[in-house]
Amino acid sequence: MTGTTDLSYASATELLALLRSRALSPVELMNHTLDRIDTHDGVLNSVVRLDAERALAEAADAAGRIARDEPGLGPLTGLPVLVKDGEDVAGLPTSHGTRAFRDNPPAERDSLHVARLRVAGAIIIGKTNMPPMGAGVHTANEAFGTSRNPWNTALSPGGSSGGSAAAVAAGLVALATAGDGGGSTRIPAALCGTVGLKPSRGRIPQGPARSTHWPRNTVLGCVTRTVRDTALHLDVAAGHHPADPFSLPAPAVPYLDALDRPAEGLREIRIRVMRTFGVARPAPEQLAALERTVSTLWDLGFRVVEADAPLPGADDFTSLIQLRQKVLARARLTGALDTFTTRPQDFEPWFAAALDQGRSVTIEELARYWEHRARLDRWAAGLFTDHDLLLTPTVPTTAWPAEGPDIETAIRERTVPIAYTCVFNDTGHPALTVPVAPADGSAGLPLAVQLVAPHHREDLLLGVGALLEAAGRARHPVL
Repeated sequence: MTGTTDLSYASATELLALLRSRALSPVELMNHTLDRIDTHDGVLNSVVRLDAERALAEAADAAGRIARDEPGLGPLTGLPVLVKDGEDVAGLPTSHGTRAFRDNPPAERDSLHVARLRVAGAIIIGKTNMPPMGAGVHTANEAFGTSRNPWNTALSPGGSSGGSAAAVAAGLVALATAGDGGGSTRIPAALCGTVGLKPSRGRIPQGPARSTHWPRNTVLGCVTRTVRDTALHLDVAAGHHPADPFSLPAPAVPYLDALDRPAEGLREIRIRVMRTFGVARPAPEQLAALERTVSTLWDLGFRVVEADAPLPGADDFTSLIQLRQKVLARARLTGALDTFTTRPQDFEPWFAAALDQGRSVTIEELARYWEHRARLDRWAAGLFTDHDLLLTPTVPTTAWPAEGPDIETAIRERTVPIAYTCVFNDTGHPALTVPVAPADGSAGLPLAVQLVAPHHREDLLLGVGALLEAAGRARHPVL
């Protein structure tokens, strides 16, 4: 504790204010962070690599620069940050959550995303766990083992950014990077009671990479404790980079500034509530969370309309999801082709089978996949013709077992974990998940809702998300 601030569960914004005012030293914060990881992560298994010596040295350097009041201190100076193991961090191996890459040599340079965090003053302390190459809604592999949810360690923190979400929820760090190709930021954030943003396609530049991830459905982001922290991260990370020709220019108005505009202007926003997409049957506690959010929005003065709309191909949803996963397996195979060709036995058996399935994608299947993507684009465009935001559940259920959900049961009961999330990866729209206070029936587990905005309107998501957050009640697990 520093004064009345609990360093374990303070937001990044609060910690940075303490650092900048010199009420807290970066070294003190780093020691607290490393001690917390040492004490609690043995059970959670969220952190798979830790560079404590370098982190302490960088904290001492940051303390000196703050003490000298050096000009040009970055907005994240002195903040400990964890990076998902799918991104390169100079000096640490990138294992991509699989046994096949566990012994990779240390990366020679940071990813574009990580480099921007460093320039802003963040101290990268280590890597978080993920399923093999992000292929899972639970976080487990044969390189580092199974990650667990800090609210109930028998349960999963979700995937694929499960290590990052667990670390933030457990009070190990206030900010950890994430990536989202079908819900991989939003699902873990929802299951762990944290904030998770999937930005617009291209908002945060990606790379450098050996090959382009051609379906263009995966984006980078973060998991945080507050919407304001998410806006802070986006202000640091967003903006065009010539190494990623698909990346977008930075917005004219910083996202933090958008949060501070008068709430009255936001209340002209029209919000469309969608419960099932014609493919999901959310659990009663998830519907109750959605209803409470609708009531809050009405109380805040928003115009809320009930208007569900089935996804294109809703009657064939299972087949289309299987096709999607097969095409993405082909994309993953492209990125791992050399290793998979020479050392297929080094991959987890189930993941090797998935990669091998990627070899069999036919021209006809590709045509069907891209035709479906086009139908999704038209469907989503129609939703925003008369509405400014969508409100949905983030996931159909609360957290599943740490070993993973029963997918056959999920298909039969219409609780497929990615039912509400993957469509907006395919269309490229920004989407934000925010926690909702639990009610009877949730066993105290986190609940969440998802907000979706038109292309490139993260400012709307963050503005409304912050109002929902302020109207709620912050919680964290007791460790």
